[in-house]
Amino acid sequence: MKPLAIWLAIVAIVFGGYAAATTLLRQTDQVFVVVDASLSMQPLNNKIIMELDSIDDRDDAEFALAIARRNTAELTQSWQPDLRWTNPQLFAPCSFDGIDAFPEASAADERILITTPGRCDAGRPIGWTIVELTP
Repeated sequence: MKPLAIWLAIVAIVFGGYAAATTLLRQTDQVFVVVDASLSMQPLNNKIIMELDSIDDRDDAEFALAIARRNTAELTQSWQPDLRWTNPQLFAPCSFDGIDAFPEASAADERILITTPGRCDAGRPIGWTIVELTP
């Protein structure tokens, strides 16, 4: 019985070490998501939620979420394993000024902007993935 206990202890240590090593060494991508908070996005709340759920389905990623309004951009969530949409008021004119100023934007591996087509074309940030929702 003693050899079996020793063998089980060795197997548990080996597999436990392997599990710990793979967990510590896996790369976690950081994804920064900005949702356009303009009035044109108001009827698209369900589509915003669906798109955020789609983005949230990624494995080995953590997310930060912000909303963009004219003259202000508000961080609603810093790095977390899940995206949480809190249904903020979508009413302001469209503007993406200042969304690159967040520390999360510069630290992110990927930056995603959720907006509507044909809005704020002049102010769209360069190097971002643009997701356009249509009514």
